[in-house]
Amino acid sequence: MPQTERVLTDRAATAVSQAYGLGPVATLAGPMARGQLGQVWRLTTPLGWFAVKEWFASPDLESVSHNADFSEAVRAAGVFTPAVIRTPNGSVTSDAAGVPVRVFEWIDLGVADRGADPAAVGEMVARMHAAAPVSTEAVGPWYSVGLGAGHWHELLDRARGQEAPFANALADLVDDLIAVEQVIEPPEQTRVCHRDLWADNLLPASDGRLCVIDFENLGPADPSHELAMLLFEFGRGDPARTTALHQAYVEAGGPGRVTRRGHFAMVVALQAHLGALALSRWVEAHADNTVERARLADWFGEILDDPLTLARIDRIIAAVT
Repeated sequence: MPQTERVLTDRAATAVSQAYGLGPVATLAGPMARGQLGQVWRLTTPLGWFAVKEWFASPDLESVSHNADFSEAVRAAGVFTPAVIRTPNGSVTSDAAGVPVRVFEWIDLGVADRGADPAAVGEMVARMHAAAPVSTEAVGPWYSVGLGAGHWHELLDRARGQEAPFANALADLVDDLIAVEQVIEPPEQTRVCHRDLWADNLLPASDGRLCVIDFENLGPADPSHELAMLLFEFGRGDPARTTALHQAYVEAGGPGRVTRRGHFAMVVALQAHLGALALSRWVEAHADNTVERARLADWFGEILDDPLTLARIDRIIAAVT
């Protein structure tokens, strides 16, 4: 399971600071934030504060470099995102601390909020899509294929077998989670997309602007499919919010459009795979590890509390067409 204990030390802080040319002495505070793949520390150097990303498992360094290039491209297009800090030789990552890390500009960020200004969300995503290059890569199954009835029922059996606190809620919803997978269709136009634009990666900064973070799941996707994901996440089932987001996106020159059920293919696939991952990790966590199991139950509970169903999709489409 992912580690949560402190790994980086003040000695590592100085090594990281020197590796990135930020000064000879530094200290670390944190971790200040934790995600599914890693955690973020605040590095203090003579030049100020910086964010240090530490991974729980070694990343694909080539992919990290590509992700940094894309985040710099959308930043140049007017998207608010932390500046990437590179080493003097231009590298994005360093193992000066004994584990792979990367460094960003520090930005004071608030908590995830699905109630963020929908127009601001729509405009920002439009800028990202407009700046994104066309991709000829195939879209992987995580973003394009569901689980299927058999896998969903297997997950339900595992939840029941372990007496998971969410087993009854999953039993009530499993038929809807299976049915919604019928909407999945191939992408029509494929560009490089963020692919992880949930509310916890589109955060309010202290000055009120929305800030995009964590480009590590970046890859090929249909902009219409990513737009549909945003309409679900930030529309919150409110037709007025949904319409405002879609209109702002269109007016800002975004290339995607949401007009049919098939445009929800990516978010349906993500709902399935993220749910399966959270449930599987809950089952695999030791029964005595109540903190980790509670965290994973909360993660899986996000789907159960607000699922994407056929009825929800149809209400979103009605709001934007």
